[in-house]
Amino acid sequence: MRKMDSREELFAALDRFEGEQAEQKRKGLNDFNLLSSVLSVNDEVRLHTRFIYSLLNPKGKHYQGTRFLELFLEAIGRPDWLDLSSVTVLKEHCPDGQQDQIDLWITDGKRQIVIENKLNAQDQKRQVARYLEAVGATDPAQADETLFIYLTKNRQAPSAFGLGGLTVCHRTSRLLNASSQPVAHYQNLSYRKNTQQDSIHTWLESCVNAVDRQSHIAWALQDYQAVVERATKEYVSKVKTLKDILEEGIAEGKRHHEQAIQLTRELPAIHASWLEQALTSNLEELFEPFVSKGDMTRIGPENVELLSPFVHTAFQKDASGLLYAPRFNFFRAGNGTRNRGAFYRLETGPWAKEAVLMLFYGSKMLHVGCLLTEHADRSIEGLMPTLKLSEPAALKSKIFPRVMTYAEALEYQGIIHLADFSNSPQRRVLDELLTGLSCADSTTLSGGNEI
Repeated sequence: MRKMDSREELFAALDRFEGEQAEQKRKGLNDFNLLSSVLSVNDEVRLHTRFIYSLLNPKGKHYQGTRFLELFLEAIGRPDWLDLSSVTVLKEHCPDGQQDQIDLWITDGKRQIVIENKLNAQDQKRQVARYLEAVGATDPAQADETLFIYLTKNRQAPSAFGLGGLTVCHRTSRLLNASSQPVAHYQNLSYRKNTQQDSIHTWLESCVNAVDRQSHIAWALQDYQAVVERATKEYVSKVKTLKDILEEGIAEGKRHHEQAIQLTRELPAIHASWLEQALTSNLEELFEPFVSKGDMTRIGPENVELLSPFVHTAFQKDASGLLYAPRFNFFRAGNGTRNRGAFYRLETGPWAKEAVLMLFYGSKMLHVGCLLTEHADRSIEGLMPTLKLSEPAALKSKIFPRVMTYAEALEYQGIIHLADFSNSPQRRVLDELLTGLSCADSTTLSGGNEI
């Protein structure tokens, strides 16, 4: 039996991967997350601060009373810090009612916890000092009554800019004033799961374990855990990914990653050739019988004025800028690689000189369809539902006043379909437009004209 080369091994692994992934999805495995579907995973205030508050708040609708707050205190190693019988939890708290807004403030009337949530945001000027001043934590004699928690992705401490004259003594876990006297306890808390610091995941997991795992609360907690993992880039997909394939190959000493890099380098040139072929030789072969009989005219640099009645005023003086040329290929590096296409004007039939068939691409989409002059018979628009054509808003407002196209994402479905142009949706639309515009019948299209 012939031994597969490294590329064949990669493609075989990818085939297996697609099968395994499809089976996993069939069984219901997924990466859907309700929280991240409505808010960014990096939204500090509306997602993270408010979700954490909803758990810590004894009056929250989880109806667990102080249970989640107790677990939080245990997770940070301070189980007896607060008198839970008289505790209050506030979010986005302004102690002076004006400026400074503390993300989370917890107090029992004697002791207090100030939590500063810094998922991504940078420290503000004197932020830590201002917050401690706002809650009256400036007297060294009361230093044991305040705990300042800095919740981050893994920062070691607030910046000097944010501390505002205070310093962090990591040996004693205290915040010190300019006279090196302690004014508060200090603690780091990390969003990261894999960290040397105390992790918020320790608390979240204990909360999950404290409730029925089939309850809505458990589902919400697990959703939030996944959100945090996404925010810290520690999330592992429940469905097998291409990353898994590459890592498995590396572990087995195979050249999967090396071959994947080579494919990545070669793909732009491959895609460029497919696009060029579609816009030149493929269309030329498709339309040649009609051009040779005088039923259609290919619009090129030598007769570009034929395109003027089909474009907005801004392009009428230089419609040649819309004509495709290999140097403008979307998949080749450089400027001028969008808003290009190939155009064929009808010369006979009901829409003679009033309609143009085109294959055209913009910055994202590949379009195939029809252009009309301002005065062309509107009955042609009846073909739109049958051919699944629409009037793309961007093209209509900026380039072609009357345009109907079938569109696909050029870098995805579009370029894949152009690789097999004769069986592509683009070819089907052009064939049906030719028939619908009375330029050809099915015999003409099927007779020796396949590509």
